[in-house]
Amino acid sequence: MAWNPFRRASHHEPEAPQFLDAQRHASDDDAAARWRELAALLSPDVGLAEVVLQAYSSPADYFEAHSAEAENRGLEDDDVDPWFALVDWLIENELAHELDWKDNAAELAWALSRMSAVLASGVDLQSVDDADAHLTFGMLRANALLAPAGLELLVFDIDSDSYTIVLVESAKRDRIVALAAELGHRADVMTLEHARHLGGRDYGDGIEL
Repeated sequence: MAWNPFRRASHHEPEAPQFLDAQRHASDDDAAARWRELAALLSPDVGLAEVVLQAYSSPADYFEAHSAEAENRGLEDDDVDPWFALVDWLIENELAHELDWKDNAAELAWALSRMSAVLASGVDLQSVDDADAHLTFGMLRANALLAPAGLELLVFDIDSDSYTIVLVESAKRDRIVALAAELGHRADVMTLEHARHLGGRDYGDGIEL
């Protein structure tokens, strides 16, 4: 069986369901159920759902428990957003990396080399390392290489001049994008048009796709 960074190994216990069933959580309102589903799509680790739902239902408690992350984002206790809780958890657990909008594909390659799930996939991303291409073109190249492994990079918008690059399973991409929109946020699929719009002004698009 191909390696899957989103499947938690289980030695003696039956494998948990791939998706959390929101109906099992009677206390969830519609938004909480969406946050729970989104977290389950991004990682099998229930720690992600716990952090995100704490930020949603008890922002003051989340702020107290995660004050360093909140301060790094310039957030006050009444500004806590589950989206940032989700993004910070993904970064901390090496399923995402945040890059400046001016960064090039070589810097993207460096970031990907720090993401354990990318490394464990065994995909050779050496050709992404191109200092003459914007990171968005690097994402296109990386996604072409990751596709046979069933993986893809998305950009989670955090309303800043940086890119949060998130590794997801390709089969779950559309639902992740839809849930983000339903929750008032954006998870962007990198397309050639998008790459040219964002990176074409400062870098060439000569990276081999």
